[in-house]
Amino acid sequence: MPSEINYWLAINKLPKVGPVTIKKLWERFGSLEKAWQAGEKELLSLEGLSRAPLTAFLSGRRTIDLEEEFEKTRQAGFQVITLAAEAYPALLKEIYDPPPVIYLKGADLLYDKAIAIVGTRNATRYGQETARRLAYELACCGLTIVSGMALGIDTAAHEGALAAKGRTIAVLGTSLDIIYPPANQPLAAEIAGSGAIISEFPLGTDYERGHFPRRNRIIAGLCLGTIVVEGHHDSGALITAKQALDQGREVFAVPGQVCFDQAKGPHWLIKNGAKLVESVDDVLEELGYFGQFPRTQNQEPRTQTMPELSDDEKKLLRTLSLEPKSLDHIALESGLSIPRVSSLLMMLEIKNVVRQLPGKMFTIA
Repeated sequence: MPSEINYWLAINKLPKVGPVTIKKLWERFGSLEKAWQAGEKELLSLEGLSRAPLTAFLSGRRTIDLEEEFEKTRQAGFQVITLAAEAYPALLKEIYDPPPVIYLKGADLLYDKAIAIVGTRNATRYGQETARRLAYELACCGLTIVSGMALGIDTAAHEGALAAKGRTIAVLGTSLDIIYPPANQPLAAEIAGSGAIISEFPLGTDYERGHFPRRNRIIAGLCLGTIVVEGHHDSGALITAKQALDQGREVFAVPGQVCFDQAKGPHWLIKNGAKLVESVDDVLEELGYFGQFPRTQNQEPRTQTMPELSDDEKKLLRTLSLEPKSLDHIALESGLSIPRVSSLLMMLEIKNVVRQLPGKMFTIA
């Protein structure tokens, strides 16, 4: 005999039957088993439910196998949390369209103090380092870091939380058996070891652009607030921020360099009332947690002692930042000759103070 969870998994897999319809069916009937067994006339007479998804539900239940999705999930070793379960995250349940089913690999999701850090895939080095530092320090304060495991800012945020030995949750826009992007498969395994990777999509769901706005509402819904570190006006990070606002959550933004397009999204948010973030204290203060979290011993990342530098080396170093610069650019800003700059950069590389990137571009290490 199928159990209640079989019905959740089966209905969640039906095309054109979305989270709002499933939630309403559960609320009207008290269980999805009863909704599944209800007559066509009773279902179509329900008020407040659109006819199209109800028709899709009626059509789908005639052909779907109630055991198939449950068995696939069991064999894959994934946990399942339904909207009816006590283990369902309380904050996420508050949003208009909570995912009916959460597929999970890793620990539970009962973290009441979580913060999202999101941003562009096409991140600058400044953006990645900022996201990594914020995630590290917030994780050291006991907050769970939530992001979407995309390349760029998301990856940096997860890495920062892991470096602090903190909790992090990755929300996927694919199913758990299809890690996207593939390059982040090792990261996914590491996240599952100390936090969780989750998805609302049935097994076998591959990459589609339309899935990511749905993923983003979960990222925002799990959290007390969302921090945007770099992104264009129409980026997914801005969609996440807007969803956080719609859900009544806090929105934070990290200012960037005005010459970069990646700064336009956060700057727009700041102009429209988002909290400007320069340090973790800005986040903790806005959330009302300032001074409440003890900093762990991991609070400050270990840094190397700065080696002794000559006056010219110090002068050259002052022209460098996290953003790559060319040899000509550095020579112009420092006032030193190109041969002299080339020689100094070589010495600073040996001292692990400067890093050379492809194309003979240089940044601070």
